[in-house]
Amino acid sequence: MTMRLFLIGLGAIAAVSSCARKTEAPAPAPAVVADLVLKNGRIMTVSDDMAWAQAVAIKDGRIIAVGADEAVAPYVGADTRVDDLGGKFAMPGFIDQHVHTFFAGEEMLYACRLQDSFSFEQVLAKISECADATPEGAWVRGGPWGSQLLPQLYKDTALKALDVAAKGHPLIMRDDTAHNVIVNSAALALIGYDETTPNPVKGEIYRDQQSGKITGLLFESAARAAHKAAPARPVEDNAAAVAKGVEVLNGFGVTSFLDASAPPRVAEAYDHLDRANGLHARAAITMSEGVLTVYSDESLEELVATRARFKSENVLPDYVKFFLDGIPPTYTARYLDPYLPTEKFGDHFYGDIYYSPEELARLVTKFDASGATIKIHATADGSVRAALDAFAAARKSNGDSGLPHQIAHAGYVHPDDRKRFGELGVIVDACPTFWFPHPIVTAITWAVGKERAYQYWPFRDLIDQSATIALGSDWPVLPSPDPLLGLEGMVTRRDPTTNGAETLWADQAITLAEAVRAATINGAKALNLAAETGSIEVGKSADIIILDRNLFEGSPEEISDAKVLRTLYRGDTVFEAKP
Repeated sequence: MTMRLFLIGLGAIAAVSSCARKTEAPAPAPAVVADLVLKNGRIMTVSDDMAWAQAVAIKDGRIIAVGADEAVAPYVGADTRVDDLGGKFAMPGFIDQHVHTFFAGEEMLYACRLQDSFSFEQVLAKISECADATPEGAWVRGGPWGSQLLPQLYKDTALKALDVAAKGHPLIMRDDTAHNVIVNSAALALIGYDETTPNPVKGEIYRDQQSGKITGLLFESAARAAHKAAPARPVEDNAAAVAKGVEVLNGFGVTSFLDASAPPRVAEAYDHLDRANGLHARAAITMSEGVLTVYSDESLEELVATRARFKSENVLPDYVKFFLDGIPPTYTARYLDPYLPTEKFGDHFYGDIYYSPEELARLVTKFDASGATIKIHATADGSVRAALDAFAAARKSNGDSGLPHQIAHAGYVHPDDRKRFGELGVIVDACPTFWFPHPIVTAITWAVGKERAYQYWPFRDLIDQSATIALGSDWPVLPSPDPLLGLEGMVTRRDPTTNGAETLWADQAITLAEAVRAATINGAKALNLAAETGSIEVGKSADIIILDRNLFEGSPEEISDAKVLRTLYRGDTVFEAKP
């Protein structure tokens, strides 16, 4: 295969003639000496034409040459480190453009860890175990419990069981969507909720439909109030949580990411870690409101106005996120067609959106004009349409700002709206692991029926209609941040963790090359960083990963079996697998 060489303009090397004299002579010093050269590899550059290369030269954290081994060789000097890849596969570092790195690290270091597959009895047993290990008076907090438990949690007997398990400690445990929590009576007292408390705006204190009593289940903004009642940790502990989360991401080859919920305490943790030279990835962060935005009462406008104080080479706070709806399992997502009939909601319930169309258009237009990239959480076709309408209003008012606004979890999209993503320059924020046979999907089928629930993530249609899809893991809402799981699922439309035979809307499968772009250059586009990262090209940051196998060889069902051997961020090794 012909290899191309891209050279920096300064000091281009003249080609050596095939009829050059055979007389030995000292080799001339290279015009530019690389710090590091990776050679003898199978390197997928993810350039516009998806070119392959053998070698990469890196200096001061940036790529200065890409091409064949012999073409990159002139950049090797006496002090250059040359790493022979031995034919191994390399590619740009993954970009996770929807992850909750801080919250993942916080749960790993400090939480009572559940599994979303647990039965209610297993949840109670784990809470009891954690209560025994918790100092007197301190909160027991963690998660996740699975959405399949909702029918049991709708009963007032759930609160009694939680009180027994928590042994007097205040309790808060999040669900597998991170939108809802369960709490016990001790926590309810500290939050200030009792039987007479009205539901907060954009939330619900769930009550047993028969007895009218509180069950301990809190939805949306009611859950946010519970998070706020639990004591905040010092910034040093929060910075340690960020470091832990980034360490895990580096191990999966992630070199850039968007932390999709970063209230001031989280932004301060990133800033603290970065100032200590401990942040080993490019961290975009969203100034946001919503369930996960705890310990903050500032409005979105106030948060965005102060974002510049956190900005650095590694911390990029030029993003804002807000929640347009909730989630289908709790009937808080907005559909264009009604949910299945229920005793509580009747047979003509569509769900709601949290902003009027006018207010939504105002907010989007304002943030677009301010230079902030907007991510809107919208989980059903009705809220997706409302978000697209708001972006259309902003484009009409401001013109095309060029900002890569996004709709998060745009898994349910009406056929009439699929072309609008490309037309408006709005990116599909895809968390494909949500489609696995998973408690969330099971709960969605209860709400809207299996046929509608499985019409999920129309990737083929979206790409064919010029949409840009960027990959996100939504970790720790989903249990793993491994991008390879998402790549395999997008190609096979099956669950890589079980190799099950069931497919989800197989017609919407995409190619591996398209999936790789979603996890690399498209993520860079979503972060407005395509000139900086996302592909292996001259001038870009040397964000490169080396894997133990070529993803483009072997069967699609083996994609997620690949392992990251080494992760480079800005040319420095930030992860290396143990032998």
